[in-house]
Amino acid sequence: MPSLLLDQRNFVVGASQDRVWRLIGKVIFSSLPGLENMEILDENTFRALLRTQILGFRVSLKLKGEIVDMEPPNSFSVTLFLAGPGGFFKADQKVTFAMTPVEQGKTALACKAAVENMGFLPRLLLLGEARRFARSTFEAIEKRLKELA
Repeated sequence: MPSLLLDQRNFVVGASQDRVWRLIGKVIFSSLPGLENMEILDENTFRALLRTQILGFRVSLKLKGEIVDMEPPNSFSVTLFLAGPGGFFKADQKVTFAMTPVEQGKTALACKAAVENMGFLPRLLLLGEARRFARSTFEAIEKRLKELA
């Protein structure tokens, strides 16, 4: 199954590429609504619970993330493995962040989230929720990075 774009966002931050690189990890984790019980397993892997609304119901999703394709200070991706309550659904997503220096010490940041693997029924029921979650997360990351720049 080909990947399916959830959301993408491009913006400029008034800070150097190195500063954005140093901030981005903390900003991402602080911008994820409903993230709880974060556990760092090693320098590239973490797991957590993600409490969110799905079809109007509050649910807890098991989340495991692995940092891949890391090229400091230019880019990295995070592969996310999500599992719903009782194994109701599973989804794999890939979120990519690319940082490019632009004029006057600023940095352009390109964010992209895509579903890599999701069954037909979960895709039918949950794709809209996943898109809204990706959009609101990218908006929060942009806001927080601009505040810290």
